[in-house]
Amino acid sequence: MYRFFKSIFLPVPLLFVFITPLAYADVVVDSENLLRKGDPAGALRLLEDASSSGNVAAKGKLSEYLRTFPAPYNNVPRACTLAREAADAGDAFGAVTRAECLLIGAEKAADPTTLARQLARQAQIRGWGAGGFVLYEVFALDPKYNYSTGGKPDMAKYNALAAMPLAQRGDQIEALNGLVSAMSIGHERAVVTTLGYFVNTEGPGNIDRAINLAALMQRTNVSMPISLANEIKLAQKIKQLGSSQTSVSVFKNAYTSALIAASLQIRGLKSDCDMKDLKIIGIDGGAPVINAVYLPLNKALENTYLMQGEWSETWTFSACEKSASVTMEFTADGWGGAKYASKAIKLSKAD
Repeated sequence: MYRFFKSIFLPVPLLFVFITPLAYADVVVDSENLLRKGDPAGALRLLEDASSSGNVAAKGKLSEYLRTFPAPYNNVPRACTLAREAADAGDAFGAVTRAECLLIGAEKAADPTTLARQLARQAQIRGWGAGGFVLYEVFALDPKYNYSTGGKPDMAKYNALAAMPLAQRGDQIEALNGLVSAMSIGHERAVVTTLGYFVNTEGPGNIDRAINLAALMQRTNVSMPISLANEIKLAQKIKQLGSSQTSVSVFKNAYTSALIAASLQIRGLKSDCDMKDLKIIGIDGGAPVINAVYLPLNKALENTYLMQGEWSETWTFSACEKSASVTMEFTADGWGGAKYASKAIKLSKAD
């Protein structure tokens, strides 16, 4: 389904051994077939019976269903108890669910983040793509990498993260590689999260990558959140305007600055011009990024995370039969975004 992505498992010391015999796995397949037929109650009954008979894979899968199913089928406390039992018995389904239980605080531990990362890592090594997605979840929820304080951005923390040298970015690299390994086996949450990554992360070509992935999702009936669908519409508009090297997120942040610079040019010569008609009509991405340094990721995400580098673009606006060109200068900020500055360069009569 996602043949342009390849799973690459990381060489991490084996801390857990996960075994799911094929005979045990049959009941898991049967439960998934019942789900496809719209029978979640039947799937749960099947797994309950098999779990009671000592089928560890069924117990692990049951824990996953009880944690993720909507009411009235979900039971998070029991799901997390079963997940721990299944993980201790060597089941990967249980290990992944237990990792998520640790992340949401449903299971208490002295260091839940480290334990969740170990469980997810080992599930991935044993071939469970969902483990790669949970590795990404662990990174995203790790307080060490969270720059929000009281729901507001802590820019001092953001800048400290952005300045982290490559040698300290092992968790980040592992998380992003894990995300793509989950996507490679069609893990839908990983697919959606990767789309969000392309939208929000600075890297030349990420607009095209986002558009292409969104088209693939549509062809394969992977649902897309409305918020991301709106971002893809913007990505398509940006692409129609020219060759921007920004991400959708950076473009949105920089747009107001460019708009003001263009407005000042046009209004300066035509004071009666109605600025509500001002619109962007073209983008020239210019030369390649200078001094580019990328986060070293597996091939599927190669050159998608710009850590360092500078580039400039020319954005052209029009209003009141006038056009104004603005130079936008960008510098990668080190944490997936970019700093920017605008400079008016030319005013002319619109075609």
